[in-house]
Amino acid sequence: MNPEEYRKMYELEDRYWYFQGRKDIIAGLLRQILPKDKRPLRVLDVGCGTGLMLGKLKSMGYDPVGVDLHSLSMQYCRKRGTQKLLQADVTHLPFINDSFDLILALDLIEHVQQDRALLKEFYRICAPGGRVLITVPAHPFLWSEHDEALHHYRRYRKKPFLQMLKDCGFAPLRYTYAISALYYPIVAFRLLQRLVKPNPRRPKTHLIELPNWLNALLIQLLRLEGAVLRRNDLPVGVTILSILQPKKTHSV
Repeated sequence: MNPEEYRKMYELEDRYWYFQGRKDIIAGLLRQILPKDKRPLRVLDVGCGTGLMLGKLKSMGYDPVGVDLHSLSMQYCRKRGTQKLLQADVTHLPFINDSFDLILALDLIEHVQQDRALLKEFYRICAPGGRVLITVPAHPFLWSEHDEALHHYRRYRKKPFLQMLKDCGFAPLRYTYAISALYYPIVAFRLLQRLVKPNPRRPKTHLIELPNWLNALLIQLLRLEGAVLRRNDLPVGVTILSILQPKKTHSV
């Protein structure tokens, strides 16, 4: 991402509807799929950004490791009090086979040119019986300057992405759309944005400051969505969410 986008993310994450809503959705699903006995789990957040999810994992009783390519990510994560950090190329993760019981990759894979190589790395370092939770942006038709500002390579179609996950050795435990409550407003906004010619030299994300009441309402909508997601898959959304298990019973 552009350095300016890291700064913007850090300043907004603690209150902005998208980051807070996604965090609550992920946390609710993790409480559902992870062991209830709180035994120590080896947890990795790949593409940890500015550290919001690392903080949430800590509050849930885990001791996660954060990995990101950019030095700014390390700086902002340390500002949040996180110390177990590693700056590394995520397609060549410096961990031995079967290192982690849970791997998170939240809005990461679209940033990586060699997405299959990254998925194979997740397979390699995920322990037998472990879990990988991935979110990616859906629908190529929603491509906009938002994606360009974040240095995305692509948005994904649901069926081809599922096939790629299977080809890389994963069995899907959950596979669904998410960020569904706001699907139609986001589609309308992105289509309307195309009527306004963006600056090709300085594309910007669509992180728009909202009135406090509206921001709070959207957070509550996504929390409600999270409660639905814990029981049902959703038919539409701007994100694809998958919970995966590697199809292996021993070290690779």
